[in-house]
Parts: sequence; C-alpha cells; structure tokens
Amino acid sequence: MGVTLAGSLQNSGHDVAWASEGRSRATCERASKAGLADAGRLEDLRRRCDVLIAVCPPEFADRQADEVLATGWRGLYVDANAISPQRVRRIAQRVIERGADFVDGGIIGPPAVERGHTWLYLAGPRAAEIAAMFTAGPMESEVVSGAIGQASALKMCFAAYSKGSIALLAAVLGAAQAHGVIGDLKRQWKRNGPSLDVVEREIVRAAPKAWRFVEEMHEIAATFEAAGIPCGFHEAAAELYSALAEFKGCADPDLDAVLARLLRTPGAL
Repeated sequence: MGVTLAGSLQNSGHDVAWASEGRSRATCERASKAGLADAGRLEDLRRRCDVLIAVCPPEFADRQADEVLATGWRGLYVDANAISPQRVRRIAQRVIERGADFVDGGIIGPPAVERGHTWLYLAGPRAAEIAAMFTAGPMESEVVSGAIGQASALKMCFAAYSKGSIALLAAVLGAAQAHGVIGDLKRQWKRNGPSLDVVEREIVRAAPKAWRFVEEMHEIAATFEAAGIPCGFHEAAAELYSALAEFKGCADPDLDAVLARLLRTPGAL
C-alpha cells in the first residue's frame, strides 16, 4: 500500500522519500523498484520532507507517530492507518500539542495499479491540501466532511463488512464442516444463497493476509463499542483471523486446510 501511495504522489508531480532503517529486505526491494529516494533514517527523512504519511499495521500506529515526534517534526503528519476514530484523535492530540499539523486518513481498497479501485479518504483542517496531492492516481483521494476521526470511522465501518463478512463466511463453513452438513449447505447456497465460488475464493484469498487483519478487527470492535454497538462479533473475527496466521506467505492455500485450521484439527497443515 505504501508503494501505491508513493506512486500516486510521484505521478502527481511530487518527490517522494522514505526511511529504510529497520525495514525488511523485501520492503527495501519494493521501494527501490518504485524509484523512491531513500533518506535512510527517520531523522533525515524529517529534514527533507514537508509532509509525512504513515501507513503501517495498526498495532504500530502510536509508536510510529511518537518516533516522528521525537525527531522534532513540525510539519504535516498524515495518519492513514486502519485504526479507530477515537484512537486517531488521541494521536492527533499528541501531534498537535507538539507543534505539528495533523490529517486523518483512511484507505479503502487494495494496493492499486489503475484508478477507480482504491481511495484515500481524508479529514481535518488541512485535508484538502493532501487530497490535492493525489491528482494522477492510481490512488484516488476524497475529503470527508467533518473533524479528525471521520476518515478513520469510514474506514472502520467499511472494513467491518468487507473483512468481517469473510471471517463470518469462514466460520459458517467451518461449523458446517464440523457438523457434517457442509455439502448440504453448499447445495442450498447454490439454490438461494451467496455465490459459492465467490465465498470460497474470498476465504482462500484472505487466509495469507489474515495475520494483518487481527489488529484491524480489534480496532473495528473499539469503533463499534464507542458507538454503543455490541463489539463481540469483530472480536471473534480477530480470533478467527489469528487462527489463520500460519497461512502467511502461502500463495495458494487449500480451502479444506483453512477450515481445518479454524477447527484446530490435528495435522491439518
């Protein structure tokens, strides 16, 4: 996703740099292939940039912001991580108190190679400035009316369905498998249920990325709880995705193996 962001900024006429210190070899190779300038350290990145955009797994969002602030950053900080609106507001408060400006961002869609598939939603007093930096795609940008937290709230609500529904479907198939009615369920779904091909394809596609979804489900649960809506469903989804973490890096997992892992069947993998 970072490469999609960077490529969209480059296409729109902006110079883009990143900091390779502490990053994996695979990440460095992706950044090099994308033609990104390597500032090396975060401290050096701070000196050469007016805007910093953070895109990292949600569990690292606070630490990333604090590391940026520790460099003495006084520019514009964009948090585009998949975190709850209340959490992004807490981060924004720290950033603003230290003399920097803040924009709340939420990305909806996959890493994109063409326009019309992935959107960066933005909120906050300077959101329009960031949106104007993404004019040539492939990532689209759009300002959400309202205060800091609105873009993250939109992201959380969208992912609550898009990723939460996949966890639900995997759980349904797993339960049907355990009770010996999976063939009957699939037959009924072909009559008047969801497309079986789509269901199975989405579950298999999600399994290698499930490890990334765990913390996002917790963030969605926190978003629901803050709205006064029961949050147990997405806490359960986090548990389901956690069970599939072993499929990380698996290019083509088998559906039966995925369901067996959910059921904790010995020797399933």
